[in-house]
Amino acid sequence: MKKIFYCILLCICVNASAQHVVDDRRFPDSLQQVLERSAKLKDKLDALFLLSDYYSNRDTARALGYARQSIELSKQDEYLSAIAHFYLAGVYFEFDTDRSQQEYLLAEKLLSKFPQQEALIYRSRAWNNYGAIEQRRDNSREYLNILINKALPLAQRAGDSTRVALNYHNIGLVLLNMGEYERSLQYFPRAIAVMEAGNTVYADLADAYVLSARAYILSGRPEQALPFLKKAKKILEPNPDSYYWPLYYSVEGAYYRNTNAYALAHQSLERGLTLAEQMNDIFEKRSLLYEQFNVYKAEKNFAAAKKFLLQGLEMEASFPLSKNKKQLLFDLAETEKQSGNTEAAYRWLMQYTQLSDSVYTKQTQTEIAAMEARFRTAEKEKQILNLEREKMISAREKKFQLLLLLAVIAILCLVAVLAIMQLQYRKKMAAKREAEHKAELESIEKEKQLSNYTALMEGQEQERRRLARDLHDGLGCHLSALKLNLSRVPAENALQEQQLLQVTDQLDTSIRELRWISRNMMPEALLTLGLQDALKDLCSSVMSPQLRLVYNAYNIDAALPLSTQTTIYRMIQEIINNAVKHANASMIMLQCSQEEDRFFITVEDNGKGFDVSSRQSDGIGLKNIRNRVDYFHGDLHIESSPEGTIINIELHVAQQS
Repeated sequence: MKKIFYCILLCICVNASAQHVVDDRRFPDSLQQVLERSAKLKDKLDALFLLSDYYSNRDTARALGYARQSIELSKQDEYLSAIAHFYLAGVYFEFDTDRSQQEYLLAEKLLSKFPQQEALIYRSRAWNNYGAIEQRRDNSREYLNILINKALPLAQRAGDSTRVALNYHNIGLVLLNMGEYERSLQYFPRAIAVMEAGNTVYADLADAYVLSARAYILSGRPEQALPFLKKAKKILEPNPDSYYWPLYYSVEGAYYRNTNAYALAHQSLERGLTLAEQMNDIFEKRSLLYEQFNVYKAEKNFAAAKKFLLQGLEMEASFPLSKNKKQLLFDLAETEKQSGNTEAAYRWLMQYTQLSDSVYTKQTQTEIAAMEARFRTAEKEKQILNLEREKMISAREKKFQLLLLLAVIAILCLVAVLAIMQLQYRKKMAAKREAEHKAELESIEKEKQLSNYTALMEGQEQERRRLARDLHDGLGCHLSALKLNLSRVPAENALQEQQLLQVTDQLDTSIRELRWISRNMMPEALLTLGLQDALKDLCSSVMSPQLRLVYNAYNIDAALPLSTQTTIYRMIQEIINNAVKHANASMIMLQCSQEEDRFFITVEDNGKGFDVSSRQSDGIGLKNIRNRVDYFHGDLHIESSPEGTIINIELHVAQQS
């Protein structure tokens, strides 16, 4: 079954264009009006950029015309010229991948001079699309490397949560292509959570739904794919021209095939093939043809299955050493065998063997050429080294006479130099020993401070628990008893009855306040339900009409020691309080996850931010957070700007278990 799906996965690619709004049918008309009426250079260029991007998947000649026009207009502005090369690369993406990659690298080089957020976003997109071409060339690992080390860090530096979500989406896509279905399902939910939290619905969210459905189907859980397909269809229905439809119908057909609804599978795949033909989407067409073959194969209709295999094989003619072609030849041999045509099966199998040998030969030739190149380089370096040695020997012979005359002076100078060097060496060693001693003392002092802080934290938590218990069990019970006694006092008149009601209401308020203080000092949910539910309870208590808080948790180990859970809870509680009280945030996103002994915390808000480099901004709360991170031998990274603050924390919780 893995071989059957492998061919499908090779056909999946990430589009190089910008993020697309669901219904964009009126989009080009409004841009054309801006282009014709605007007198400003930037407005004209923005319209040309978006028009070239819009038509890149619909009318290549028209898109190329807009892109070249933007190149000419932007020559007087270095920054806008860099962006023009980015959009020109997007046009070449579909039909000239080498030129597309050259333009993306040029755009990235030109944009690297500019520090603004928009430049960082364009650089992230350029690397993403460059890697997408590598994926189309069956180099998914290189694409994954680019996403993790280039595209995602730039998006994070830009503080663009939507762009970060798209990079999560693409990382999940690459893992899906590589057969890492469960790992891909760790990244798609992260992308979906950010996209769903936005105010505008983008077609990229539909793409994330469809790919999540595909991952569930490939992992053998097709029943979990249907809700994602329904959500994607609801987003795409307003725009019947969206180029995400062929992918949707391909996955929907796979879902019906895995649930034995073969008639519905054929209907979906035929719709997808019609749209792929209209859009000239050869990559998705290959996927749809192969899925049709799988449906007919499941129905034991080998004649029809062979027909679609032959169509796919015809498309692979331009890829002489394609892995897809190898799979198609193998499937043709198997299909003929199932039909009883052993002779035809043998012929297809021979072609499969020859192509496998060709692929192996090409790989071998490439490796031999690389070895020969390394050998020739080593030989040249050896020849250069020999020539340099000969020159040195000749120079020594010429200077031999002079050295003899100056021998006595040289010896005296050598003795003096040695004495000076010895003195300097002793000073250097003494300074080194002093520095090592100082570093050792600092390390001991730091360990001592950490130990004191650990004891202080444990004492504080114990005192909080004791006070919370005393308040709840002691003073809380007394107040409740007082309220009960007051309720039994008979009122002699209406005035006394009203006064008793006022006192009773005041006691109710005091009891509620006492319970809130007790729960804040030691959350009951943390003791009974664990860290994950306690954080959820914290987020719910903080949310208000003026503050929205999105909370996601993944793989949190319920067996973490209570002290560890309490410390993590206090850190997050402090961060959220800072965002609400000092940053005046109206939106906070909290994400917690655990991978074995590493615990990750990410908190992002849209508050007013603060100067991270200023020591005055390092208040008591932030110092407590840093101390707790040091306690776990972890890392704390803060990025803040007037648009908001992002805090990333990594803790090593195994050391405390």
